[in-house]
Amino acid sequence: MSETLNLYPPPKKLEWAEGSSAIGSSFVIHAQDEQSERIAFELRLQERLNAAAARIGGGGSSDKTAVNVVRREGLHPQGYMAEWDGGEVTLFFGEAEGLHYAAVTLEQLLVRHGRRWPHFRIEDEPDFPVRGIMLDIGRGKIPKLETLYALVDRMSALKFNHLQLYMEGFDFDYNEFRDSFPEATPITAGEFRLLDAYANERFVDLVPSQNCLGHMGPWLAKPAFADLAEHPGGQATPLPVKLPPTTLNPTDPRSLELVGKMFDELLPHFASGYVNVNMDEPFGLGRGQSKQRADEIGVPRLYMEYASKVFDIARSHGKRILMWGDIVTKHKEIIPLLPPDVTVLDWNYDDHTSFEAHCKLLSESGVPFFVCPGTSTWSAITGRTDNMLANIADAARHGKAHGAGGLIVTDWGDSGHWQPPVASYPAYALAAAASWHTAKGALDHAAMEQYVTECMLRDGSGAAGKLTLELGRYYHLENSTLENMTYTSYLLNRGLSSREKLESETQMLVQLLVEIGGRGIPFALDYRYEEMQDWLRSREEELSGLRLDLPDAELIKEELRNALRLVAHGAGLHRYIFGLELPDAEAERAWLAHLQADLADIIETFNRLWLARNRQGGLEASARNLYKLLGQYEDRLRDCEAKKEK
Repeated sequence: MSETLNLYPPPKKLEWAEGSSAIGSSFVIHAQDEQSERIAFELRLQERLNAAAARIGGGGSSDKTAVNVVRREGLHPQGYMAEWDGGEVTLFFGEAEGLHYAAVTLEQLLVRHGRRWPHFRIEDEPDFPVRGIMLDIGRGKIPKLETLYALVDRMSALKFNHLQLYMEGFDFDYNEFRDSFPEATPITAGEFRLLDAYANERFVDLVPSQNCLGHMGPWLAKPAFADLAEHPGGQATPLPVKLPPTTLNPTDPRSLELVGKMFDELLPHFASGYVNVNMDEPFGLGRGQSKQRADEIGVPRLYMEYASKVFDIARSHGKRILMWGDIVTKHKEIIPLLPPDVTVLDWNYDDHTSFEAHCKLLSESGVPFFVCPGTSTWSAITGRTDNMLANIADAARHGKAHGAGGLIVTDWGDSGHWQPPVASYPAYALAAAASWHTAKGALDHAAMEQYVTECMLRDGSGAAGKLTLELGRYYHLENSTLENMTYTSYLLNRGLSSREKLESETQMLVQLLVEIGGRGIPFALDYRYEEMQDWLRSREEELSGLRLDLPDAELIKEELRNALRLVAHGAGLHRYIFGLELPDAEAERAWLAHLQADLADIIETFNRLWLARNRQGGLEASARNLYKLLGQYEDRLRDCEAKKEK
């Protein structure tokens, strides 16, 4: 059969019939019974299909194409069947969500095949019941409501059904605590209700997510909450570095009172049956104010003693519990203590570590769990593409093999959340396909690239998908052993210094990561500067050739261009620190002046682009290290001028 059918995520079963036919100028819905008619009406099925047909313009006959809607018992609740024989379209479904996904399939067919379709029969249902995205809004980058609406639309087109907005700062407008965060621009209760309704109409479950133990740094930095910390004033380490307070004291009743007040305000605005209580990375737990209790019962039981009380608070709101699994899988004695209504979110973001062992452990222990790989875009500016591809595929394969109930791709904002949204598009697309049809979706990178080009970015040049993937490959030219970040991002955040100090402090960072649970690979660097310059020039040329057919096309291109400038600036900073092709003091001073002017312009553009999609609050914190570096350039230039005058 010479015909092809471009659908992403790929359907489970596709059968061909002879020939192809043009659809009519519009669609008319014929329902089998009153219940099917009601569901089709509630989904605005006819309106959606006609709107999609109108967007692709003319070319079909003036006739209307009938869409027969048939409810059939026994189909997967999210499954559907679709047939096109040249005369009419027939859609079979069991539940409303299945009919929604059938409609998404037809909408994509219109976008990618126009008005002539090969004759086909599709039988389709997902491998993972829960498929979604966790977007970090807790590191300052809180999107505007219209930005979040656009994200939900993007998710719906990929057949995702779960969205978490991760919170660790004042990201929701808690009325009782507003006075402690005058600088914040949080999402209000009314906005969350609007977003919740918008998401639910598209079968996306908007799940509240609020930290309750670790990752409470923004709260513990405020005077009103400082004494709730496990380590008020900071946590000492074996190194000459002190970690800021990030973990609540689990033995202080006021910690639970704070969680209770948060949930009382937050949870009523969500229809979801879930809440993510997080509970991950409680650095220093049992070594500060809770040490006496930890010495009595052990750190794992101390953790569960507190967690159980948090679970009770969540249950009082009628919620089932999601929680990160790092402590559970590290301390296996906790597993028998987990209640059956708790689902563990098993996370791992490195391609050298497989999900297999944790999936097997949780499955054999009878613990409900989701697998949670990452976009690999945080602390990376434009991403770490090949790490992402392997990480998501591994999560999908082992999650499916061991019965994971969901796959959630995480999109964090570490190190200032500098990555543009489009940098995460390939990861979103791959995670959607891998969680819908693991066998075909996890490794079909070409289909993913084509979907990003044609559907997510609507690029007439045909190059956008390939470019977004290639933008996340500059880290290979760094040849750095730093984990979960790129050297370029680290360098820009760390600031100006000598080569000797850079290497010394980076080794200290590795030791610090060991102290808080990291792998601690010794730092090594073989930076390929000349190749990086060639790579940057090629990407800039490719970016200039994109022809995006989107309302925010120019904004997307500006975001990518400024992200590339940040990468290029990091390369320039490396050149300065290591003295590459800078033979004398005057050459160094001239290059430093170039860096100062370049970064000033990058920051100005960064601020403007941030405000196009996101709220003001958090911008200062996100750009703080860029301003710090700019100030260091200016100080160094003054020193150079002073020496020159002498």
